[in-house]
Amino acid sequence: MSFNRDIYKAPILLVIFIVVGCNVARDQADAGAVASRVHSQMQSGDFAGIYRESAPRFKGVGTESQFVSMMEQINREIGVLKKTDEVAYQTGVDSRIGRTHVLFFNLEYEHGHSRERMTLTRSDSGQMQLWKLEWLP
Repeated sequence: MSFNRDIYKAPILLVIFIVVGCNVARDQADAGAVASRVHSQMQSGDFAGIYRESAPRFKGVGTESQFVSMMEQINREIGVLKKTDEVAYQTGVDSRIGRTHVLFFNLEYEHGHSRERMTLTRSDSGQMQLWKLEWLP
């Protein structure tokens, strides 16, 4: 009798698996597109644009002028971003903000290298946004 009930659950589980899988693929593509835009803005010096298009939490750590000043100082110290290489992607759930998308990059600047962890999340309107940006040693 248990086998008969389980056989009816299989199609439902399959549909759930497919829907979740499609969402993850779409989220990964959207996160990659935002990361690409942010790196493009870094290369062109559009630091104010990065700030304006980021999530409210990102903006909560400082003003636009503070962010722009910090990014300009990075450019003075290690030069303009020349190359990005995505090395990993992971998704998870944060109890404070919901689903997160974390991309890891190796970055090459004019005068050095760095690793970067970029955390993104969807806004209430569904737009993927930069939530946190970290450079790692």
